[in-house]
Amino acid sequence: MSMIAGGYFLLVMGCGGLGLWIAARVRRRPQELREAMMALTLLDTEIFWSSTPLPEAFAALEERMEKPWRLFFGELKQRLRRGEAAGEAWRDTIAAQRAVFCLKTEDWSLLKDVGKGLGRSDRQEQHKQLELIQRQLAPLREQSAVWAEKQAKMWSYLGFMLGVVGVLILI
Repeated sequence: MSMIAGGYFLLVMGCGGLGLWIAARVRRRPQELREAMMALTLLDTEIFWSSTPLPEAFAALEERMEKPWRLFFGELKQRLRRGEAAGEAWRDTIAAQRAVFCLKTEDWSLLKDVGKGLGRSDRQEQHKQLELIQRQLAPLREQSAVWAEKQAKMWSYLGFMLGVVGVLILI
């Protein structure tokens, strides 16, 4: 009988753990959006104020950012040093790194716009574009914080509840 009870316990804990894992991923989205905004501010500073070439600007961001953005800008730096165009490198890096992040499709659609002007226009135009995207990301980040808190609570409870329901079905 204790072996069966142990199995029930493992079922509840396994489902609960899965719910907690999903909740943690949901909570990461607002943080990743905030870090994206910070990265865009740093990129703007490097491009507009320091006149830093893009490969060096991405190298500076790679050093300053935490994972997963550090990996994102590291890949961008490598792509540019291999001779890819900035816009193409931005788009391809998003495609390659997207699974590492907890961002939603709407977040990525805004971030994709950054690559459209990189390396194609002058510093002033790139500055304007980066500022515009930051203004668009700000309300999205605020909304995501409220959404994430609600969703995280739901997933935390739902995981354990599904485990209990599973046990009740098995009994």
